[in-house]
Amino acid sequence: MIIDAATLKRRYWRRLAGAREKKASIGPEVVAFDITNACNLTCQHCWFHSPGNPLHFKKARFFPWEKFLELVDDCVSLKVDEISLVGAGEPTMHPLFPKMMRHLEKQPLKVKLFTNATFPLNYCKDVIKGDHVIINLSASNEAQYRKLQGKDLFKRVITNIERLVSLRDAQKPGFFIEIVHIVNAVNIGQKQKMKDLAVKLGVNSIYFSRMNEHKYNQKIALLEDALVDSGGEPKRTPPSCLNGWFYMAAKLDGSFSTCCRIPQMSLGEGSLKKLWSSGHMMNMRLLGKHGHIQKMYKACQTCPYYDENIQRSKDLAEKKKK
Repeated sequence: MIIDAATLKRRYWRRLAGAREKKASIGPEVVAFDITNACNLTCQHCWFHSPGNPLHFKKARFFPWEKFLELVDDCVSLKVDEISLVGAGEPTMHPLFPKMMRHLEKQPLKVKLFTNATFPLNYCKDVIKGDHVIINLSASNEAQYRKLQGKDLFKRVITNIERLVSLRDAQKPGFFIEIVHIVNAVNIGQKQKMKDLAVKLGVNSIYFSRMNEHKYNQKIALLEDALVDSGGEPKRTPPSCLNGWFYMAAKLDGSFSTCCRIPQMSLGEGSLKKLWSSGHMMNMRLLGKHGHIQKMYKACQTCPYYDENIQRSKDLAEKKKK
C-alpha cells in the first residue's frame, strides 16, 4: 500500500529531527529483507553469484516464516515507509514467496521487489500484490543475456515483464515496473537498444547503473576512462551518513545492518523494535553521521545512498538555522 505524500513528508522531517536531537522517535524509511541466498543465475556482474564466486555454491537458506511475520509487525509498529525484498539471492525462489506477498499486501506500507524476473509466469499475480518491482535485465538480446547472466532465460523474462505490464494496466495502474541495466564492458554499447526495449515493453522506467567491481568480475570491468552515460560519475563517499535513521537491512542470519553494501556489519540479532531504540544503535548512527563508519569500510566509497545523504545533510543544516 502506497502511503500518501503528506505522511511521507512528515515522517521524513521526524527522522531528520531525530538526527539533530540524537534520538529515534520513528522507524527507518526502508527496511530491506534479505530472504534467501539462493539464485538460479550466475550473472557476471553480481556481488554473490558471479562465476567462480564460492558464495554461489553455498547451501540455500531461507528467511523463517515466523521471523518474517515478527519483522513485518515491527516495521508496521515503527511506521516504516517501505519494505524491500532483496538480498544475496533471488527473492522469488523463497518457497513461501507468494504467501509473503499476500501478507505484505495487507500492511500499511509500500512493498518493493528486486528480482531477475525468471520466476514462473503464474507468479506475476503475486508480484503485483506489491507496489514496485525492479527487474535486473542487463542484456538487450538472447545471446548477450546468456553470456552475461548465465542462462537462456531472456524470453521468459520478457514474457513475465509483458504479463506484469498487462496486469498493471488492467488491475493496478499505480504499480511501478522498472528495469535496472548494470553497465559493464560486455554491454556498454547497449543503452539505446535497452531504452527502445523498455519503451516497447511498456515499463514505467529504466535506469543504468555502473557495475561495482569485485574480485570475481574483473574481466568485465569498465576502464577508468570509459565514458558511461549511466547517471553520472561513480558514487562517492558521503561525508555524513544518516542511514542509521533511514535504512535497515535485515540479513539472512538474523542480524541487522545500516547498509546493504557492508555484509560484514552486524548490529546484533533479535527484535528490530528493540534494536532500533537501543544505545548501541544510536552509537552506530552517530558514527555514520560524523564520518567514522565511512573510514572503516571500503564499500562506502561507492555509496548507493550518496545523493540521499547529501540532501539529508543539507535539509538538516537548514533545519538547524530555523
